[in-house]
Parts: sequence; structure tokens; C-alpha cells
Amino acid sequence: MSKENDKGPLLKFLSKADDALDQKKFAFKKRFNLIDPVAIQPYRGFGNQEQVTISGRILEDEGIGESLKTDTKWRNMVSMYKRFNSDEIPLARMKATFQGQEQEIKSDEEGYFHLNFPVDRDKLASDELWHPVQLELLDQIVKNQPEIVKATGEVLIPDAKTEFGVISDVDDTILISEVNQLFRVIRLSLTENALTRAPFEGAAAFYRALAKGRSGSSHNPFFYVSSSPWNLYDVLEDFFAVNNIPKGPIMLRDIGIDPRKFIKESHHEHKPVKIRSVLDTYPQLKFILIGDSGQHDPEIYKQVVQEYPGRISAIYIRDVTQANRDSEIDIIKEELTNQGVEMLRCPDTVAAARHAAEKGFIPASVLTEIEREKEKDQAL
Repeated sequence: MSKENDKGPLLKFLSKADDALDQKKFAFKKRFNLIDPVAIQPYRGFGNQEQVTISGRILEDEGIGESLKTDTKWRNMVSMYKRFNSDEIPLARMKATFQGQEQEIKSDEEGYFHLNFPVDRDKLASDELWHPVQLELLDQIVKNQPEIVKATGEVLIPDAKTEFGVISDVDDTILISEVNQLFRVIRLSLTENALTRAPFEGAAAFYRALAKGRSGSSHNPFFYVSSSPWNLYDVLEDFFAVNNIPKGPIMLRDIGIDPRKFIKESHHEHKPVKIRSVLDTYPQLKFILIGDSGQHDPEIYKQVVQEYPGRISAIYIRDVTQANRDSEIDIIKEELTNQGVEMLRCPDTVAAARHAAEKGFIPASVLTEIEREKEKDQAL
């Protein structure tokens, strides 16, 4: 019997034990009125002219305040603890409304919900990429619940001004995370916040240029795929807003025990699945892929090119590793070149931007702005 088969019964037992513990904990807290105020946390969704999808989670609101640049490392650590300690609200009824259409659904055992809506094209504003989804909790979770719990989600629907799409990694691609150095990535995650975390130099300006495209007035959509857990969604959302990085759906990973494997979604499984969902949603659209050399983005992107021939216009890989890893990436680069897709291993943002200008993805006139922002970021 293989080791993998040996682990099966144990993981199944651990998964059931984890679920049972969560259920008992929730029942105990509800019985003795120990549940914190409830909040709906929608995650940005996306779709096309036919259908949109949106997901989110119903959680206890731990009262995490707005991040400030003056926050101490201790306050940042407390806020991060609250994010990971927040308890889900299982099997809660919720009403969702999009374009006048209503659905009533329940959250799953971990508080997640997933919605699909058909799209009424006649109700789409021609100059709006983002469209609201109203969410309202129907169940009384907390005794004497003072008010209706509501939230507004958003779904992205590209319009006629779209030239291409961009799918980007986050850690060590836009956000300096140093995921290859365990102590540093833990320190950065725990002691910094959305306002004090640093973006890679010039990355925001480059992404804004790609969003506007070669014409300077395009609406090119961005999709962010990261192996970070959903607990960090609000941190990333705030980080993008603070640094003026193009808004887009952020697809993160569910961390927990699964009956078939220890972690519910591994890095290798999570990213290809999310990328496929984007490419399948927009079959007529070509994409640029952006990642880094630290994990397995080159290997994953190579797989995507093979599965979706003719759909990938270029791949940019930020070089954050040593020479032995570089040689592995260069082999992949050569293989992709033979398939008609250029993959650049870039030392910095400007190198990627110059290539993008040469290929006509962005106008050459924006290179000066990208270089200027890179220098500004370096000074900070």
C-alpha cells in the first residue's frame, strides 16, 4: 500500500474532527450568545455578457480597524491574529440581488457562498466595468441583532474597449514578500500592514499602463491569483487601492484539512484552476501572464500555454532567485519560444515595460513615467 493511501484514513478522520469541532464551537457560542457581530465579506467576481460569478464569506466581525502608516508592529500583529482567528458563520441564509434578479442561498459549513447570475445585456452601462451585487443576511445569528446585515459586492464585465487581459501573481510579483525566505515572509506578514507593505519598484505604473493599453484609453481587465489564504483578502484589496494598482478580482486559496490531502488547495493545483476559469470565461480574449521565479509560475504558465494555444501574448517573470533557478527558467523560456510565446525573465519592471512597448501592448510614451515611479519607489 502506498504512503498516500496510508494517509487517506488519517486525513479523513482529521477532516471530520475539524468539521465537528467547528460545529460544536459555533453551537456553543450561539447558545450562550458569545458570537461577535456578523459581517458579509464579498470577494470581487467576474463574468461576461452571458453570466457572472461572485463569492464571499459570512464571518464574525472581529472589529479590525482601518490600517494606518503609524500603526505599531504590535497592533499589526493583533490585527493579523484577528484575521486568522475570525470564525465563519455556517449554513446562514442570505439574499443576493443583481440587475433586479434575486437569489436566496446558504453559506456552506465554512461560511463560504458562491453565486451565479445570468446577465441582462440591456441593463449594462456601456462605460462601466464594475456592476453591483447587493447581499443581505436573512437569518438572525446574534441575539437581538440590531440591524440588517448588508454588503455590496462587485462583478467585472469587460466592455468593447478591452484589448487584452492580464493575469498576475501577487507575492514577489507586485508585493515584496520574500516567500523564499520563511522568517522574512512571516515577519512581513505579521508586522506590516497594507499601507506599510512595499510594492516592487515601478510595478503599479506598469500595471496602470497595461490597463490602458496601446491606445491609452482601453479597459483591459486584471485578475490576481495568489496562494495566500482568503484571510488576507482585505489586506491585498487595501494594498492595491493605496498603491493605485488596477482593480481586479483577487483569487486566493482556502487553507484547511481535506480528506484527500492535508492542505485543501496546493499552490500547484490552485493557480492553474483559477487561471483556467478566467481563460474559459473570455474565450475570444488574449492574455498577458505576469509572475515571479520564486515559486513555480514559469512551470504553471508553460502548462497554460500548452492547454490554451494562441491565447497567451507574452509572459513576464520577475527574477527573484539565484543562478541555478535562472537556468531552469531559461529552458522553459526556450520551449515557449518554440511554441511562439515570448517569456521574459526580467530583472526589474522597466525591462518588462520596454518589451511591452516594443510589442505594442503599451505606448512608448509611458516608459518615462514608469521609470520615474520606479525611482520614487526606490527612494522610499
